[in-house]
Amino acid sequence: MFFLKDARGPHSVGATRCAIPLEKPIIAGNANIPGQEEAGIRLEEVAFTMFYPTSVPSGSRKYRKGLRWLTGPLQTEIAGLAHFAGVSRWMIWLILAPFMYAYGQFIKIPVYQDAPLLYPSEEGVEWPLVIFSHGLGGSPTTYSQLCTRLAASGKIVIAMEHRDGTMPSCIAPYKGRHRPLLYIKESEVTWMEKPQDALPLRVDQLNIRQHEIYTTYTAFTKLVHEDTNIGPSIHFSTADIKNTWYDAPINVEDICLAGHSFGGCTIFSILSSKPPMISEAKPYPRIPIRDTLILDPWLEPLPSPGPTPVAAVGVVDNSAAVVSDRLNGNALNDMADNTGHNSPRLLVINSEAFTLWTSHFERLAEVVKNWGTDTRLITLLKSAHTSFSDYHVFPFIGNKASVRLIDIIAKLSLAFLNNPRTSWFSEEDLKSNESNVPVEILYTIPEKVVIGKWEDGSNRHKLVGEMGQIVLH
Repeated sequence: MFFLKDARGPHSVGATRCAIPLEKPIIAGNANIPGQEEAGIRLEEVAFTMFYPTSVPSGSRKYRKGLRWLTGPLQTEIAGLAHFAGVSRWMIWLILAPFMYAYGQFIKIPVYQDAPLLYPSEEGVEWPLVIFSHGLGGSPTTYSQLCTRLAASGKIVIAMEHRDGTMPSCIAPYKGRHRPLLYIKESEVTWMEKPQDALPLRVDQLNIRQHEIYTTYTAFTKLVHEDTNIGPSIHFSTADIKNTWYDAPINVEDICLAGHSFGGCTIFSILSSKPPMISEAKPYPRIPIRDTLILDPWLEPLPSPGPTPVAAVGVVDNSAAVVSDRLNGNALNDMADNTGHNSPRLLVINSEAFTLWTSHFERLAEVVKNWGTDTRLITLLKSAHTSFSDYHVFPFIGNKASVRLIDIIAKLSLAFLNNPRTSWFSEEDLKSNESNVPVEILYTIPEKVVIGKWEDGSNRHKLVGEMGQIVLH
């Protein structure tokens, strides 16, 4: 058995996988999905993995260290990843299957599975709550290095398992049985009536993701408050672990929403929309968001100009998605009226690769500029779009540079989340927070140099700089 890197922090980390069965399926859009009888993306159960502080006695046999990195059956995972990557069948069994078998059987996340929740040692202290949304091709464990680092610092991290066709594969309930749901490609989908959106499948998936996150927050709040009213309930693997979460000291009134890539797009869509409807007449209550941590967001599925918390794009029923020509009024005012919160604080960490995507970066910079007073946009030099995930730090194939990038991402994230004041981002803060991970702030974007050509003949570039440097835009 081989472990990913242990999370640095004052606490050991536990993890448990949870599900929330829905009383009524949610169906988004009217796309014809391969292997599905009716049109639309269908959601019957919400699922996620929680990472949290725990304390396990030394030598304990009840709670052993190691959570499987792959979330589903190995054969389904292999088929899903091959489908997502577009790999031929002979490549699957000659190359991919042995690799996936080795990683699926032996690579573990260094956490204590189903261990009890640790309560803060100081009376009156509550653990902060973070809900994390994965990107295309991701899963609840894809970002385990970052999620466990947050949990080790004293946070509850709910890592969503989006069952919208954006994971390589998952096993999801479907009309009384469980089926493998593989990654859905735009090219595989046909439409009864194609919407006008540029990326209609992604828009439908945003609708499903909004329902998943609102359902998760509602059920989690119900659990923590020991609310027995009718509504969604979280199912744990064992009754013992569920009991440790009742009336637990967790702050569900000032939460953080976080996400990477399409997960970042998901968070922006939530912040710029009114809540979806629980039923035909009742919307979910607004989630009380204090902080938003968005990593290398992909904005193309969202209407332009925007997104913005001022002019909201709405999701107003169980079958319609976020569409550019349907406005739901002023989401920022709605947020303040219903929760007492103003526009949430915003930290966006961009990869060098996405910053060099000029048209996309210009749009992102404009979004951040217009978002509010407590916002930061940072570029992490020498980073790729996948640098935020575990993919570059696996045993045997990872390298020190990738580990250092994850360390810097965690350092910046913790500096932001642990300091609610508006002046959190300073040389002094970054030196005091995880001082063994040096970071240098640049206040102007470095020179861009040509390093080759793309397939279309345009120039490929890189920014002049060094590992450990970040650009504050």
